[in-house]
Order: sequence, then C-alpha cells, then structure tokens
Amino acid sequence: MDNFETTPQKPLQVLPTEEYFSRVKKSLAEKGQAYVRVTGVSMTPLLRHLRDGVMLVPPERISAGDIVLFERENGRYALHRVIAVKGSVFTMAGDNQWHIEKNLPVHRIVGVAKMLHRNGKFIPCQKISIRIYSAYVTLLTRPRIYIRRAISLLLKPFRKAKSSP
Repeated sequence: MDNFETTPQKPLQVLPTEEYFSRVKKSLAEKGQAYVRVTGVSMTPLLRHLRDGVMLVPPERISAGDIVLFERENGRYALHRVIAVKGSVFTMAGDNQWHIEKNLPVHRIVGVAKMLHRNGKFIPCQKISIRIYSAYVTLLTRPRIYIRRAISLLLKPFRKAKSSP
C-alpha cells in the first residue's frame, strides 16, 4: 500500500476512483480504519474540499447524524450525513446539498466517520460540539430542502423573464 493515504501526513496521491476506494475498503478490513480526504463541497461548511478528511471505521452501528462513506448504484462514492434510518435502509444528504438520497441499503455503506480531520486537527465525532452540529443539520435538512425548492419555484418566472430578449 505504498503512497496510499491512510493518514493525513502522507502527500496527496491521485488514483483512479476504483483503485482508491478498493484501498480504502482493504484498509478498513485489515486495519479497522482508513483516512479519506474530502473532495467536493457536499459537506461544506463542516468539511472543506482537499483541506479536510475523515477517519473511517467499519460500519457496525449507524445512526441518524453519522457521516458515512457509501457507494451509489452507479459505482460513485459519496461522503454524506445519515438523515434517517429505517431498519437497514438509510436516507442521506450532504450538509451543503439540496438533494436527499433515499432507500440506500446498508450494504452500500463502506465506513462511518469516527473522527474528522479539520484545520490540521483530529476531532472525535462524539465531541459535544460536533454532535450538536450534527443534530442541528440532521433536523433541518428536510425543511431546508423544501424551503429552497419553494423559493426556486417562486423565482422561476422571474428567471425566465430576465433571460428572455
């Protein structure tokens, strides 16, 4: 596993997605943890693109508010927050996303964030400030998305009028 990023101290190495996540899964199976650097903006403002990361552990117990790495049916991976749990089916959304992903089966979850790596420091996900933030975001995800959709529908006629010649 030369140059594979399992800790934030190692230099960033760009790998094909399939190979990268294969290594993440192998590290989780063999070492019981894997470090994943955040890419994209779906978890902003908590986690920022290429600056922050998460230390994942195998998915033994998953609750609403947890941050998980999961594989979509199309083979792409996402690091999002669990919004709801119903048996072994999950609802997810990024903190900065307007789309909720529903009916995700438990076998799609690769790992659960145990610690955040933010601004160069490790922060346990069980820290009270992180738990409060997680509860706040989880509670407000659905209303935030519905409000945004309503505003978008209300503004739609104005956008069309503005773009017309």
